[in-house]
Amino acid sequence: MHEVERELRRLVRAGLPGAFVFIEDLGGSSQFLTAGWADLERETRMTPESHYRVGSTTKTFTAVIALQLVSEGRFGLDDTLGELLPDIAVHSADRMTIEHLLRMRSGLFDFEDDPSLLGNLDAHRVPVSLERAVELGIRHPLLFEPGARFSYCNTNFCLLEMVIERVSGYGLGEAMRQRIIDPLSLSGTHYPPEAQLVLPEPFIRGYERKRDGWEECSEVFFGRGDGALISTAVDLATFFRALLVESRLLNAEMLGRMMTVLPDDPPAAEAYGLGLIADPLSCGVMWGHGGGGFGYENLPYMRLETGRFAVFMLNGSYGYRASAVTPPGGRPRFSPRFRASVYCEREY
Repeated sequence: MHEVERELRRLVRAGLPGAFVFIEDLGGSSQFLTAGWADLERETRMTPESHYRVGSTTKTFTAVIALQLVSEGRFGLDDTLGELLPDIAVHSADRMTIEHLLRMRSGLFDFEDDPSLLGNLDAHRVPVSLERAVELGIRHPLLFEPGARFSYCNTNFCLLEMVIERVSGYGLGEAMRQRIIDPLSLSGTHYPPEAQLVLPEPFIRGYERKRDGWEECSEVFFGRGDGALISTAVDLATFFRALLVESRLLNAEMLGRMMTVLPDDPPAAEAYGLGLIADPLSCGVMWGHGGGGFGYENLPYMRLETGRFAVFMLNGSYGYRASAVTPPGGRPRFSPRFRASVYCEREY
């Protein structure tokens, strides 16, 4: 049995509904290894073309569009929200820049931490508009002055969505289609309308752990420009390869800025660039952006030295931003050691 498959089976035995690892190497050779089920009731398997919610991996797509518009001179990284969204009552808007939003240094409150949403699965079963998400974020005081430090915040990328719509004249979904999805032929990827929580077939069902078992939660709100994207393992491989290796989405200068991480003392919780995360593992730094929420965890990253891309996906959650039921022995998840074994090409 393949060592990766053995680990996936261990995770399922530990209680998860299902899991997969998709690996693609330079040159296009790939492996898809899975255990458990995409649908617990029907006992259907996950495939590389199965749709699922990628969560905050959406942020990299949104960032790419914003940086393309910067490259085109439509706005600048130093432009402020006061200039670009003068009618939105953002605290310190005259000092909060596009770069602050992209680098998670705005100081804004994360709308997902508002009491109306925090840890509440039922609240996430109802669509939340872009305007409402922003309202939930900006009605709270700033956590710190813009630029002072790092703090992960979904509100930032909802505001970026608003800026993209104002500047481009069309919605983020259309911008993604024109600038990323169609040029890269990402047939399994789409940015759903605000009111649409249904996933296209075939899809992987998400599950939330309750005391009496797994509760299906595929049709849930995952944010907007911060997390709404639906995609597949194959499409994520194409996207990150086009961005990080083939330079098909950004020029070298802009990609370099995207991959620049500002130092923090003490170090920030994440090495965050412009909508892109540097994830240090034992054999080097992987680049990508994970995502998750109720029902799903998604970890797509690439090792630039070898060109190996891998995405790790689980379709079971134990609470989102507020712990729900924690199993004995802790929550089953992909360990850094296991992920490193995939990227470092050595036996786990």
